[in-house]
Amino acid sequence: MDEHDAAIKEQRRILRLMQDHLAQAHLSLGSQQEHIGLVDVIHHPDNSLGHLNYVTPRRNTAWVPAPSVQQGLDRLRSLNRTMRVNYVEGLFLPIFAKSLRDLGLVVEQETSLMSYTLADLKLPEEDTAGKDHPVARVTAVNDQDGIAQWWYVWRNAYFDVLTGSIEPIYVGRDVQAIALGRQADLLLYREGFPVGVARLTFHNQTAHLATLAIMKEARAPEMIRMLYYGALGAAKDRGCELLFTSGDTEADRKLCRELGFVDSGSMVCYAEPAEETKGDLHDVNLAQPVLAL
Repeated sequence: MDEHDAAIKEQRRILRLMQDHLAQAHLSLGSQQEHIGLVDVIHHPDNSLGHLNYVTPRRNTAWVPAPSVQQGLDRLRSLNRTMRVNYVEGLFLPIFAKSLRDLGLVVEQETSLMSYTLADLKLPEEDTAGKDHPVARVTAVNDQDGIAQWWYVWRNAYFDVLTGSIEPIYVGRDVQAIALGRQADLLLYREGFPVGVARLTFHNQTAHLATLAIMKEARAPEMIRMLYYGALGAAKDRGCELLFTSGDTEADRKLCRELGFVDSGSMVCYAEPAEETKGDLHDVNLAQPVLAL
């Protein structure tokens, strides 16, 4: 095997790790999984959020014909859910997208995935906040008071959510998830005041930076880098081999690349045209990332 083939094989392995992580995250939020032919139908019994209700190709399937996809879509429709297909681009040939368009589906969202191999991690030796913010620090949340501060930052109108569009943010059970090692919540303090937050979720040896938010007044490059480095360090300490996140904008992707992340494909969502679901009061827009249960 030459270097090119080895690189492609490694890229596909990383894509599968991210795919498995996100699938497990959606199931952990209460979605159910049905095997129908060559596809899996993921659906939530109570919440119609797009991230929790979709059809996706079965793992290790090299090709899924259109009739098999249609079977899964019909099952979603029977559950009063928008017909939607999610998959990780790079694991399937481009002709798969054509077959989805032939079924009448259109691109609803495409989100770039950025990954960091933690074996290569080298954190700055000194405080990355710089001279302007000498007392900035990142700490992990470990009690109810910390969780309350975390949610205050994330929901506050004076904060910008910089990333978080492929794994819903779950409202509740934070203490349990942290205690069981399924997630880590980080707070960035400046002069004793919380100005930024990050959440990581864990699955086997992967970590997902599910969201990162920072106060608009504190949105300096050095502060954002400090929060990213805190997330990378937390994933490394957890024993993960890979941390990945979404690059929602080119500015996000540029910053991630500067920190050492690499472009690793994208998560693509196809759905029935919006006019066909306009009257569906049970559907929730895919772009809304908060799951309140």
